[in-house]
Amino acid sequence: MGQKDRPEWDKVNVPSAMIELIERYLETDLAKQRGLKNRSDVATEGVKLVLERDGMYGRRSRLEHLNMYNDHVKVIDNEMDRIASVYFKENGVFCDLCEDSVCIHTDFSYSIPEVIKALDARGYKRK
Repeated sequence: MGQKDRPEWDKVNVPSAMIELIERYLETDLAKQRGLKNRSDVATEGVKLVLERDGMYGRRSRLEHLNMYNDHVKVIDNEMDRIASVYFKENGVFCDLCEDSVCIHTDFSYSIPEVIKALDARGYKRK
């Protein structure tokens, strides 16, 4: 996807040494748990942190419950500007955004009272 495909985005250059650090960070479990998948995700999160610290950016709640379905719940991730679908299967839970069973979205899903009530009613065993 090139710049023309994303007109609301602009380019920012960072030193090569910083790119190497970002690439190493993206390989960590922490980056995966935070839903950071690429250089842009890390750079955007870093800019938000600096702007928030200096009073130029006010964060909304990171996660919001959007909707619940028979086998999954939709969670809005305001920092990533994405929607995660967290699926509850017999063999466990799975987040389609993080492509993992343990992440901020799955943890949040277990904190939603309506979700817990529905899972308990179905006899779902939380792992």
